[in-house]
Amino acid sequence: MKLPFFHDKNENMTDARSGRIVAVIHCILNQNSRDPGAAVSPAVSDKIVNILFKHQAGIIQLPCPEMVCLGLKRARPKGFRIRDVLDTYSGVQCCRSLSRTVADQIEEHVLNQDRVLGIVGGNVESPGCAVHRKDDLDKGSVLAEQSGVFMKTLEKELHMRGLHIPFLPMRESSPGLFQEDLESLDRLLAV
Repeated sequence: MKLPFFHDKNENMTDARSGRIVAVIHCILNQNSRDPGAAVSPAVSDKIVNILFKHQAGIIQLPCPEMVCLGLKRARPKGFRIRDVLDTYSGVQCCRSLSRTVADQIEEHVLNQDRVLGIVGGNVESPGCAVHRKDDLDKGSVLAEQSGVFMKTLEKELHMRGLHIPFLPMRESSPGLFQEDLESLDRLLAV
């Protein structure tokens, strides 16, 4: 929701901002938010952040759907996986709410001539943030069904607003695939 304020904006004013933005899942910037046993570094995924820094891309930190919807300990009934709970009506509604907030933020950047270059998702098994693509990056971002609940709701919300931003996986738990993903992010931002 935008507040009804008016201000004089000097259209000729310039500053140092790049106008380049990448949205990243929460745990890339805060490994402490990951499910116990899933952290791959003590605090920040520095290899990813270093690429963003190298290409002067600002960062939108996405909310962690597991933490917001289930709590840091991922509270759920015994015998249920996190995805089982996120993929319920209430879990999907929680993810949709988060997706609307993120889409509002992304849309605001786009409306103000910033370029949102990509959305960096998570490992292939992440219940909320896994990114599995049907197509290659050149053909556009189309998430496969096994992608995380939050990523699918975010893609749908962005597409409803006419925003087609590529989604990239970051498979940190698999060194070979992670290196491939880092190279894909580097190539995307080099343009």
